[in-house]
Amino acid sequence: MKKFIIICFVSLFAGSLLQADLTSNIPFDPDVIGPPYSDSTYMYLSDYFDVINLGVSDNFTLTVDYESTPVPPNWQLLWCHELHGSGGCHVVPPEGYPPIPWNFTFNSGDTLKLDFEVIVNSSGSLAFSFTFEAASLTEPYVLNFSYTTSASIDDPGYNDIIQHNAPNPFSESTTISFDLKNNSSLHNEVAIYDIKGRLVKDFILNPGQTSISWDGKDAFGNVMPSGVYYYTIIYDAGVSQPKKLLLLR
Repeated sequence: MKKFIIICFVSLFAGSLLQADLTSNIPFDPDVIGPPYSDSTYMYLSDYFDVINLGVSDNFTLTVDYESTPVPPNWQLLWCHELHGSGGCHVVPPEGYPPIPWNFTFNSGDTLKLDFEVIVNSSGSLAFSFTFEAASLTEPYVLNFSYTTSASIDDPGYNDIIQHNAPNPFSESTTISFDLKNNSSLHNEVAIYDIKGRLVKDFILNPGQTSISWDGKDAFGNVMPSGVYYYTIIYDAGVSQPKKLLLLR
């Protein structure tokens, strides 16, 4: 009887080792809020994020597809990968067409680096997913993302906030001041983005706070290079129109 129990335990343990086990490291908010659309096409490029295989090696299929429809007019979604020292990029087919899966070998201990690009040609929002499938997975492994253009100056709620910054241009630090007027939200923040729409740093505001100071560094304390940056105020009525910051080192 004891031998039978040991054999069953070993079989169960061995079976668990034959499964893929994926985990991910996404160093940014998967629900991205970008600059508003103002009659000019722009592209948002995400930072790299990682998917790691902690289980067995296997042949995988990765599919990127829309989770929300209709897709905003003239938007386009692309994504890129890097694995085993090489990479490539893929275009997600237009709405109504089947997604094109990417087949690859994902060895145990491998790290797959991914990013995505959203080409914005109108105001709107888009939800999409990265879905991993393999025989050794008990169920698909899904990563969900979304991209939303922020409010424009004509959107309702914009007049509920006043904002400005000085000095601008700046070399060491600048102060961003704002008046949220009658806003009663308990969660307000100032978000700073680079020219590609990537979040550089955000500041969670205390109740009644009316200004923050930015020293030109990102959330990890790294000194940002000279260039154009944007900031927005995120509050209960939405997201304010981004305003420009010019950093000169």
